[in-house]
Amino acid sequence: MDFFQRCRLAAFFGALVLPGIVSAREIIVAPSGGDFAAVAAGVNAAQPGDTVTVRAGIYNEAVSFGRSGSAAAYITLHGEPGAILDGTGGSGQGITINNRNYIRVVGMTVRNFMGSGTPMGISVEGSSSFIELRNILIHNIESPNGNAHGIAFYGSAATPMTNIVVEGNEIRNCRLGQSEALVLNGNIDGFTVAGNTVHDNDNIGIDFIGFEGTGPLGQDQARNGVCVDNVVYNISSATNPTYGGDRSADGIYVDGGRDIVIERNKVDNCDIGIEVASEHLGKATSNITVRNNFISRGYQGNILMGGYDAARGNAHNVIVVNNTTYQGTNGEIELQYNCDGITIKNNILYARTGQSYISNGGGNNTNVVVDNNVYFGASSTSPGSYPDARARFVNPLLVTPLTDLHLQAVSPAIDAGINLGNDAQGQPLSGAWDVDGGPRFRGSAIDIGAHEFASGGLDTNRPAPVADLRTR
Repeated sequence: MDFFQRCRLAAFFGALVLPGIVSAREIIVAPSGGDFAAVAAGVNAAQPGDTVTVRAGIYNEAVSFGRSGSAAAYITLHGEPGAILDGTGGSGQGITINNRNYIRVVGMTVRNFMGSGTPMGISVEGSSSFIELRNILIHNIESPNGNAHGIAFYGSAATPMTNIVVEGNEIRNCRLGQSEALVLNGNIDGFTVAGNTVHDNDNIGIDFIGFEGTGPLGQDQARNGVCVDNVVYNISSATNPTYGGDRSADGIYVDGGRDIVIERNKVDNCDIGIEVASEHLGKATSNITVRNNFISRGYQGNILMGGYDAARGNAHNVIVVNNTTYQGTNGEIELQYNCDGITIKNNILYARTGQSYISNGGGNNTNVVVDNNVYFGASSTSPGSYPDARARFVNPLLVTPLTDLHLQAVSPAIDAGINLGNDAQGQPLSGAWDVDGGPRFRGSAIDIGAHEFASGGLDTNRPAPVADLRTR
């Protein structure tokens, strides 16, 4: 043992016996030569301020955080490239955070948790708050005839989960049953879901849920959050054995959540692109903004709102502005049942021949305002079920539909948007940034659609990464 190893071990064991002292150690987990050979052992030893660094290797185990960090001293589990938590031979949850706070998990791979029960890659439960999950790869979480999750937050306590960050992760190739690849469910108040890639899963990609009885009455909604800069594709329940061939998996879904902004996402080839709805009779999803997204090839449609039948819940105060949608198999935007207070403005709706731009597919839909959208590919005279006094039936001249939905330099959508005003917080209703993170306001007016064209090359004034805008 060399001098530096002895110093590190001295600090390691010393911090364990001195109460009230914030630690700042690096605990090494490695197949050989580390402080521990098992990830769970390293996590169990970690005190507030410590980082558990997991070296490359396959660790056939599950991990649960036994203590919290603090505001000044997170506990961090950091996986180096090739650090794999593997559930082969077992089920359950790969990483569990239950009623713990100030925890970061960064850079791990979590895979192959399968079988009975509800296997999960990462499970966060109770009132856990100040939780950050970043740059994690999760795949092959499977319950072929039951339910499974890639990442699940269940706010089940009277104290809400707050300050949740899920950023830069990839979730793929999961068999989810009736459940979701990434879900926030119940008493969750304040979250950022940003820059994740969710693809090739057999049920819902990203979901914000309320009214399932997860949280206490009156607080049982995921709320006050943003879903931004995510890429979601190839999401379908067509081969999911629990759906019997029905294709109803959303790329991004708000089912009973409220006060959520869904912006700058790219969603392609899902059964439903983005849906804002409630599955529970008499309960409403409310105050949802869907803006500056590219949404393409949704099988049922690219944007759906309201309950999927008359006996389901409501969608209230939904704003759909400055999106670019492309060739949903059965239409671009559909109002299903029980919608009220719907705004649809400044969108490019590029439809298939013979399909609907905007349809009233159900009933009990009231206070719908449609204005200043570009319509192309289907009817050249009618936007669909609702009038649009400033409808523009013109080719938007996208760069290369389907592969590139940005505007060409000669697009008639440039500088053709109307001013949407500000939201209740005094911020532009159209958002400050376009689908690529470039400034939304350039030229004489904003552009119609998700992309704000910049002449002269690449954007140079891009927003900081979402995580950098938060108080760490």
